[in-house]
Amino acid sequence: MRALVTGCGRRLGFYLCQQLVAAGWQVVGQYRREHAGLDALRALGGELIQADFTHQEEVQALGQAVAQGPLDLLIHNASLFEPEAADLNAQLSQFERCYQVHMAAPLALNRLLAERLAHSGRGSIIVITDIYIHAPPAAMAAYVASKAGLHALAMSAARELAPRVRVNTIEPGPILFLDEHDTAWREQVLARTPLACEGGLQPIWQAVAMLIDNPFMTGASLRVDGGRSLATL
Repeated sequence: MRALVTGCGRRLGFYLCQQLVAAGWQVVGQYRREHAGLDALRALGGELIQADFTHQEEVQALGQAVAQGPLDLLIHNASLFEPEAADLNAQLSQFERCYQVHMAAPLALNRLLAERLAHSGRGSIIVITDIYIHAPPAAMAAYVASKAGLHALAMSAARELAPRVRVNTIEPGPILFLDEHDTAWREQVLARTPLACEGGLQPIWQAVAMLIDNPFMTGASLRVDGGRSLATL
């Protein structure tokens, strides 16, 4: 069993690679910038490939390299979030970068790897989006709009690639706060989350594992958010 996980350099992508290796998968991980922590994945046997998703030629080189071998699973996890710029031209540049990472790169990889996934007999694509696509907050337009576009891309691919490849999405909620989230922000978010806690990464892996194993799910979206989407986001 062989999987490609994009955005493997930290946080969720790093964790998913660890879990897949532990479950017996051969893992290829894409990362943007080299850092010492990646050696832990290499030590586990992970094959890591550097590619900047804001450059389409690097995306295509990644897809072509992965297509040299079999492929059973593709996890679109790579993500880009930047505080919204005040200047219009800077905002437009942010939109372009978010589009490249969240939409253009996944589209290209789907196209380049669809045949390999179909040949697998159990091919699956899992797309990590965000609960905020349903109720976009202020000052996150580039991030949320491109993540919503990624959701639409996934639903289109689910129809296009069936019945040989399944495509599903996972919509995380407050699973792991960023360092820049201060205490007041964290308390505000958790106060509006029915389960009232930070979920951690394990619930996302549990959803991934279920989607891998369930052969009768495609075009589905799983909210793993502690009930956050029940409240006003």
